[in-house]
Amino acid sequence: MQGRRARTEKLVLDATRELLAERGVRGLTVEGVAERAGVAKTTIYRRYRSKTDLALAVLLDMVDDVATQPDVEDTHAELAAVVDRTLELLRSSLMGRVMQGLVSEVAADPELARAYRERVVNRRLADVRRLVERGIARGEMRPDLDPEMVTDLLLGPIYYRLFLSGSPLDDAFGEQLVTALRAHCRMEGGTGSG
Repeated sequence: MQGRRARTEKLVLDATRELLAERGVRGLTVEGVAERAGVAKTTIYRRYRSKTDLALAVLLDMVDDVATQPDVEDTHAELAAVVDRTLELLRSSLMGRVMQGLVSEVAADPELARAYRERVVNRRLADVRRLVERGIARGEMRPDLDPEMVTDLLLGPIYYRLFLSGSPLDDAFGEQLVTALRAHCRMEGGTGSG
């Protein structure tokens, strides 16, 4: 029974992923997923409340596949890698399109917002926390830095441009962002490159 349930789950998530790639969150329907997966709508509704839950499940599955940033012993390079990867995902991946499509739903649904924070936001915060702790240990970052604030300063401008201002998310913006953050995070009189 467990194997059958896992196969059905995979069929549903694969169908959801395909439909999201073709139509985006707005064009996603539970009926379409059921048809594509070859399952009954009731099978989907036993696991998911809505198309939004399906989209979130696919997003969470993709987040699990996004690798954390390696320790390259240079905090500036690590910050740049986080920004570059985020820009790449948001500009050109299914994950970015799903995130954009879920924004209004996350804002309006407290349960969805909680799941999104726990699985997506907290994961990114943990990644940046490790980066900040390494930078502090190497003497490249101030020891009083709050990793959550660094995450806000690092990623907030990206999401502001994506969702509000519409300004380009190009590589030049990423470089400017990391340079500005580097000045804020640097040790006073330190010799590190971060």
